[in-house]
Parts: sequence; structure tokens; C-alpha cells
Amino acid sequence: MFSDYHVHSGFSFDSDETLDNIITKAISLGMKQIAITDHQDFNWPVPGESPSINMEEYTSAINHAKEKYSNQIQILKGIELGLMKGTKSQCQNLIYSNAFDFVIGSCHIVDDMDPYYSEFWKDRNDRDAFELYFKSLLEGLQMFDCIDTLGHMDYIVRYSPNKDSNYSVADYSDLIDEILKLIISKDIKLEINTANLAKGFSFPNPHIDIIKRYKELGGEYVTVGSDAHRACDIGYGFDKVKKIIDKYHLKIFTK
Repeated sequence: MFSDYHVHSGFSFDSDETLDNIITKAISLGMKQIAITDHQDFNWPVPGESPSINMEEYTSAINHAKEKYSNQIQILKGIELGLMKGTKSQCQNLIYSNAFDFVIGSCHIVDDMDPYYSEFWKDRNDRDAFELYFKSLLEGLQMFDCIDTLGHMDYIVRYSPNKDSNYSVADYSDLIDEILKLIISKDIKLEINTANLAKGFSFPNPHIDIIKRYKELGGEYVTVGSDAHRACDIGYGFDKVKKIIDKYHLKIFTK
């Protein structure tokens, strides 16, 4: 069982899960490590939501868990940072002032809205929305060097009203190549995120065609994460991911 490098606890605004439940589930699966990677998105535009962590409480809770379970599993203090225009200094200050073991960089906001919400899709077609997402992601990545992995690269496809019926990686090949070349040059790994599989898709995030292209362009290392917001989803679909990793002769990055 691979270690899970993308997990959310009650410190994230969209999870109520306890650290104890997360850790005991990972132990039961035989994992050697678990990375707690709760959300931190600065300048979040969605009213009524606040994906911001009390870092003092977060650090204290994770340090306590590290000590409590030290003989059973290695716990990594992680963070999932939103790569949003205008937040570079805030993100850098957060990273430099905290001893994170693992940092995910992700794009959640496109045109001041999270595609998770149906309002984003009003008067938008998939082709333009997906292209805008990749452009926003590229813009965010160009500002950042201090992340370990690129999270759920084609995240937006999860939430299209049409799911992936209008999604072809080939339609965005130029943008995708730019993104992949950039992370390779910055030694940022590519995450294979299994949340899509848990939602019934036939592929993880990113699409298998993107993973294949990453390898073709010289990418070597990937991280594997469930993006679980509940303990029961930890490690979901990792058996399918193993087949992908083996097929393209990729390596698992661990701390």
C-alpha cells in the first residue's frame, strides 16, 4: 500500500474528520506514512467560506499525533496551498515561517470562482472553462518554486455538469505541455490524485494521457494522494494507480 500524500482533516473548512481517525485508518491499511495536507487558500473569493488554518493549533495537533503514533506510522505535516494570482508573498511567508514536511500546490479558483459551484458553469461551455483553468494554473505555477507537488492537475473536470464527456487532453496540449515542462524544470512532482476515481470517473487527476505526456517530457517522480476528506476514503483507488505507475515506469516520491 502506497503512503497517502493528500489527506484533509477537520482543520480544513470542508472536512470534519479527526486526526485520530485518519491515522488509525492509514495504519490499518499498512501505510508507512500519512501526509496531513489541509487547505490554505489566501484571498478566497467564495462568501461564507474560509479555507485558512490556525497554524499554531494545526502544528500543535500534528506534533501531538506524531508523538502518539511514532512507533506505528510516520506523520507528515503538510499543506495544500492555493496557487492564486496575487498571493505569492503570503504563500511564501507561510512556507518560510512553518516547518512543513510536504507542500501541495493546487489551483482551485478560476475567474474568482471555484468550479465546484454550479454558479461557475452558468453561461460557460466546457471547452472555454477547461482552457481558462489550465491558463490560471500555469499563471499560478509561474510564481511559485517552493512546492513539492502539483495537486489534481485537471481538477475542474470533476465538477463540469457534463463531467468528462467533452474533455480531451489533446484540445489543451500546448498549455498542458507548458505546465508539465515548467514543473519538471522546477523539480515539482506530479500528483496522481484518486478523488476522481472515488467520484466514478475512469481516470484519476490528472488524466492518464497527461501522466503519459509527463513521462515523455522527462518527468520521473509522482506523488499519490486520495484527497480524502473522510478517513474511509484514504488509499482509495491506489491499486489502479499502481498499474499506471508501473506502466509508465514512474517513481514514487516520498519524504
